[in-house]
Amino acid sequence: MSNPFSILFVSLLTFLSGHALGQSSDGGNGHSTANVSPLLNAPPPVPEHLRQAFDRMEAANRRSQDVFRQLSVEQMNFKPSDGTHTPRWNAEHMAGRQLRFFSQIYHALDSSIPVVDWNPQQMPANYEARNPRWSGKDEARAMQRVDDFCRRYAYLLADIQLDQKPPATSWSSLGSLLRQMEKHYDEHTANVKKKFLLPDWPTESSD
Repeated sequence: MSNPFSILFVSLLTFLSGHALGQSSDGGNGHSTANVSPLLNAPPPVPEHLRQAFDRMEAANRRSQDVFRQLSVEQMNFKPSDGTHTPRWNAEHMAGRQLRFFSQIYHALDSSIPVVDWNPQQMPANYEARNPRWSGKDEARAMQRVDDFCRRYAYLLADIQLDQKPPATSWSSLGSLLRQMEKHYDEHTANVKKKFLLPDWPTESSD
């Protein structure tokens, strides 16, 4: 299936990282302008049979964003005394899994879309933050960009029913993937909120 919104690999990565999609020179005078058209153009709508499940997944993501948005850099990097993960790991893990699964599926349907695996290391001792100086607001924006990516290319799923197995993943059905992403956001966000009750939780909040 052809993709009218195809973008280069580097453009996709910079979009997900929160930077401009591309730049063009302005007559050689040293100035450049960002090419924002791929972001501002409305994506094709999510196929009707998937809209409710997509809406639920996105709502869970937004609920999670609301929690992270209140946290400072110090709070995002908080290492609990009980040995569990930092809040930042949870944010990166939730968005990273969603991004990997959907980019795998989209790549199988349109090879111009790359597979992007930003899921962090599972064990706390092995974890290295992608952006350790980001505040909770920054991480929330990154989580939203993953949702935007999933929605932008959802038209590729038009011929896959909720009870059908999507390509390139081990998920038994597209519906089970969407339901699990919704549940995944809610579960990890609940785990993060429990950290607020720990005696060594930093009390400062995001500006």
